[in-house]
Amino acid sequence: VASLDHALWFHNDLRADDWLLYAMDSPWAGNSRGFSRGSVFNRAGQLVASVTQEGLIRHRKDWA
Repeated sequence: VASLDHALWFHNDLRADDWLLYAMDSPWAGNSRGFSRGSVFNRAGQLVASVTQEGLIRHRKDWA
């Protein structure tokens, strides 16, 4: 797997030393690529950051 691109956006101030929830899903994969996205929420449930990443996925033919 190789990362093709990734991004991180901060929407609000956050405390990295406080409780944070990171929710991630992968809504699509195909054509040797995978896409994932994530949301970071603070203790109050506010969205404080968003992330995305696309990766290249190749299967090695010599793997059993």
